[in-house]
Amino acid sequence: MKTFLAPLAPLSAAAAVLLTCLAAGCKKDSTEPDKPVTPPTSSTLVCTPAAERSDYSIFPKGSDGAGIGDMMPYFDAATNTMLVYYLKDVWNDGTNQRHPWYGLKTRDFRQFTELPAGELLPSSAGSCAQDRAIGTGCVMEKGGTYYAFYTGHNPNSGNCGHRKEGVMLATAPSATQKFVKNAAFATIYVPTNQGFDESDNFRDPYVYRNELSGEYDMLVAARRNNRGVLVRYTSADLLSWTYQGVAYDGGSTNFVMLECPQLFKLGSKHYLLFSDITTRNMYYRKSDSPTGPWAEPSDAARFEGAGFYAGKALVNTATGDAYMMAWVNRYQDNQDSGGWWWGGNLVTHKLSQTASGDLTVSLLPSLKTYLETQTEPLQQVRRTATAARPDSNTWVLAGPASGGPASVLFKPINQTRFKLSATVSYTDATKDFGFALGACDATNQFYSLRFVPSQNRFSFDRTNRNSLNAGTSPVADVPFRMQPNTNYTVDIVEENSVVVVYVNGVAALSSRIYKAPRTSWGIFADNSTATFKNLTVTRP
Repeated sequence: MKTFLAPLAPLSAAAAVLLTCLAAGCKKDSTEPDKPVTPPTSSTLVCTPAAERSDYSIFPKGSDGAGIGDMMPYFDAATNTMLVYYLKDVWNDGTNQRHPWYGLKTRDFRQFTELPAGELLPSSAGSCAQDRAIGTGCVMEKGGTYYAFYTGHNPNSGNCGHRKEGVMLATAPSATQKFVKNAAFATIYVPTNQGFDESDNFRDPYVYRNELSGEYDMLVAARRNNRGVLVRYTSADLLSWTYQGVAYDGGSTNFVMLECPQLFKLGSKHYLLFSDITTRNMYYRKSDSPTGPWAEPSDAARFEGAGFYAGKALVNTATGDAYMMAWVNRYQDNQDSGGWWWGGNLVTHKLSQTASGDLTVSLLPSLKTYLETQTEPLQQVRRTATAARPDSNTWVLAGPASGGPASVLFKPINQTRFKLSATVSYTDATKDFGFALGACDATNQFYSLRFVPSQNRFSFDRTNRNSLNAGTSPVADVPFRMQPNTNYTVDIVEENSVVVVYVNGVAALSSRIYKAPRTSWGIFADNSTATFKNLTVTRP
């Protein structure tokens, strides 16, 4: 859930209302031949960011083009429908609303429809109402009634005689209708005199059916003894709740706040998911039981980066398919140098398990099919002497120890949404190699989407190459273990300023990059020797 601060500044004039732009009836022409890379025709590079556009579809924004905040996915077994409730990023706007709930419906997480009911759960107008602002929660069905548990947040609580945050309830007769607040429900507040932060930090309820007890459990994010924790409540009827103590305290890590918790089951494993408010990274723990003990992953500590926040899983129990979704943040004034803004676009991955029970993410099959309808030609505009092309499908970049990286740059891809794919390997890598975005030259001034073998991670950096070193803090990164002479697949999906990199079908890195759309891009290797095969751009 959002840590409630002062109201956000409005987006710049360049950001217009959301226009849903879904391609219909597109089919891939399997007879269309691959288009070769044409030889250099111009040395002109384009590195000035284009104006932010509003025509998102595969990575949607919310109602009226507002940012999508924390989402609460729900599979409605009664109607076989996948729903994504979300906090709409409005605050004291013309509707006098503060993060009301809205919802999307989808069959495949490629096409989305806004629920016709519109605003599903409004904030209250009263200055001292507990839910003057609405926060994250969840939905649970029982006996044909849909129970929406949510955070009631009031920034004026110090003058109103009650706590800043509490857990509240609303209900509806169906999953797609407006929820009606239950005034008789006793708001749940953090326990007193037990070391908890009693003035704040009690939010993001998540309710699930405990398969061991047959009752309902609720997790709530809190702080106790200067440490982020998840507390547990139990109920037989979803109305009366009993505090059962701390369910998880972060283990060996002292998290400031474990936001947006979720407990779900996939296969025979149970997973505890939460987002670290400090690093903005999402983490998970695994167990054979819904009550723990909770173990860290066997391999990579996480499968995404800091641009993918407040993640939640959705398991379609009818098909067994699992998904992982979160929002990709924006920056003030639609500029990479702007201040970090809460909320943005919804990004969804396919969620899978390894033999050890670790979680992995990959490109959705529905998105892959959609984005591979047509091949986009590549036009080379610049190439260093240390970049060789032994055949039409291969680039070998031998970046020297000094003098700048080996690189090949291409003309901008003037498409709203597309997929860039390649198979990458390396023989040696003292520094790094990867993909250049927004290139102003061939060796220094570009953003890097890069493999860093010495640190076993994939990273997004805005820092110029001549200032980039082993200690540079990335904008975002994801752990990825690698070794020489091994092929790794890369799929980079772009829709306007949302850029999602899928690495070898196991990890992803989602970022907001305003400099990415319609600018020069390429491949590079710095103090490394890397091979890029089957470099291809496809689009709907």
